[in-house]
Order: sequence, then structure tokens, then C-alpha cells
Amino acid sequence: MPTSSAPWSTQVASDVIRDGLGVELLDGQGQVVAEVFRCDADHTVGVSLFVEQVPLHAVEMLLLRAKERLDPFGDGTPLAYSKRDA
Repeated sequence: MPTSSAPWSTQVASDVIRDGLGVELLDGQGQVVAEVFRCDADHTVGVSLFVEQVPLHAVEMLLLRAKERLDPFGDGTPLAYSKRDA
């Protein structure tokens, strides 16, 4: 179920192919413009933007919701223990 801060909203989406869970940021037309994705296979968390510009307040909302909804990983490991890129 989407969570709204008009005109921006978020929704949680499971992805079995990428083996994880994401929080997606939707614009006022319902298009996914960004996501924070938690990969349970390799314990990584990443942010992707699908459009050129997203307002800072919308990105901040996305990150806050992701921290609330994606913690912990599927096996119970806290997000704080996610792997970092080398």
C-alpha cells in the first residue's frame, strides 16, 4: 500500500529475481522515479534514480521510509551490517 506525502508517495515491492525487497518512490502520476533496494542474497543496499532530477525532500522521504521498511534483511541481519562496495 502506498504511503503518501503529496505529490510523492512510496510503496514496498518484492523482487524474487533480484532476491530482495525495495521501497519505490512514485511521482504524482504513479511512475516509479527512484528506489532503495535491499538484496538479501549478498546483503547490500543500493539507491537508484530512474529520472534525471528528484527533489531532495522526496529523496529524504524515500530514505526514511526505506530505513523503516527494509530493516532487517530476510535472514534477520540488521541493515547496519550491509556490505559496502570496495
